[in-house]
Amino acid sequence: MVSKTFAIDAATGLIKRAMGSAALTADAYIGTQHDQGAAVITDMLCRVVIEACDVASGNETYHLRIVGSNVSDRSDGTVLAERLLGDAGSIAIETVDTAAGDVVDIRFRTERGNTAYRYIDLHLDVSGTSPSITFGAYITKEIC
Repeated sequence: MVSKTFAIDAATGLIKRAMGSAALTADAYIGTQHDQGAAVITDMLCRVVIEACDVASGNETYHLRIVGSNVSDRSDGTVLAERLLGDAGSIAIETVDTAAGDVVDIRFRTERGNTAYRYIDLHLDVSGTSPSITFGAYITKEIC
């Protein structure tokens, strides 16, 4: 089995959300956009550490998407990877609700359909009766 190593970096746009930030209750881009400097193919990982996740109504979902683009306004945005979190009853493949302490790793490549992307974003799409999620997140580049 191939093992990859990733390193934390404080470059602009890699720290997406600090631990202890306020809860999110609406769709939003998270943190500052990361600019790779050019449209290059890079293996990356987004680590999300859940601090709180409301699933009380039984229908809350939280869709985390890694979005790549070659225009800084995201007008050509393409989903590079995604992860669905929330109430297990609302997610077809999950058997356990998302809870505080969960660590979610989203591995992705800054390329889709033979197109490399320069700008990388994390987007949150929430749904349900009373969605509210608190988390810290960062993106890191593969180093080996």
